[in-house]
Amino acid sequence: MGTPDIRIILPPKEELSTWWDKLDQNSRQFVESHIGRLLPLLRINIHGGLVQALAHYWCPETSTFIFGNKHELTPTLEEYSIAIRKSLKAELISPPIRIDPVTALYDFLRIKEDDIRKVLKAHHNACPLSFLKECFEKGTSFQMRRIFLLAFFGFIVFPYYKNAINPLIAQLVRQVLEGKNFVSTVLTETFLSLTRFKGGGDKTLHSSPKLLQIWFLSHIKGFGGLMTIHDVSNSNHPIMRFENNQKHAPDYHYSRWLAFMKKPTSKGFLWHAKWFQVRVARLSCRGVGPIPLLGFTGALEYYPTRVTRQYQVVQELPPALQAEPLQVSFVDGSRGHEDSILAI
Repeated sequence: MGTPDIRIILPPKEELSTWWDKLDQNSRQFVESHIGRLLPLLRINIHGGLVQALAHYWCPETSTFIFGNKHELTPTLEEYSIAIRKSLKAELISPPIRIDPVTALYDFLRIKEDDIRKVLKAHHNACPLSFLKECFEKGTSFQMRRIFLLAFFGFIVFPYYKNAINPLIAQLVRQVLEGKNFVSTVLTETFLSLTRFKGGGDKTLHSSPKLLQIWFLSHIKGFGGLMTIHDVSNSNHPIMRFENNQKHAPDYHYSRWLAFMKKPTSKGFLWHAKWFQVRVARLSCRGVGPIPLLGFTGALEYYPTRVTRQYQVVQELPPALQAEPLQVSFVDGSRGHEDSILAI
């Protein structure tokens, strides 16, 4: 493709699985009540070649993957909401603008502020796994489950560095515990990472590659048949279904995925994922415009009307874009973002 591949951060899967085993039953129920259906992501393997190939076919202008210059697919809010089992009606998570990382971690973990400051300074403002491990092993049951949630979101859902999390994830998890909607944040950070990669910026995927690959393979015939779910429930949902069937997933080489996406056939796709059952969809905003998305590190828009076939609506040609895509990045120390957020 002529450009480097997007970097995928491998999570400390074994460490987090060990932490999960050490949580008592009440703590496990507490964690699962807040993360929805995401827990099986701990046990799912990343198909790096698939995700890296996907990134090359991302179109920032339309917020869709475009295969063969005409076949469009994109993760939608409704699909991610069903997969994660979190409502889109809850209040959105606020981005961590002008929030001190030390304060965010202290407010969440209630560990000595000086200790946190020293650790972040020594690790270039990242919170290392070794520090979280030390806190976990010394913590009470209450602290252990909060540290697990912090690590889960920091490594599995919003990866930052290898073996280190973004300390501001503490501010996000605090809002998750308040019942706020993080589905939009997950989708937005996926789009932002792909857009920055295609724009020559940050080359790292700072969102869940596992969730992205589950979504994509649910739309591919062959494997899509194994993802058939008629009644989605807590014991039978897309992430769990993928976990149980992942040994049958097409583990193609990166070059083969590139070739498949470059010259696709319409018969190769399941435009409507078998498990995607929805009666009401957010297909437009103010009649014709795009959907505004607010994330953890920025904001943008996407156009679900371009992929109405994913909602089982007949579509021959995608509609034209109605406006210039909005893209806003939240940078520490910058000003003026409050007006952008209010506008969204």
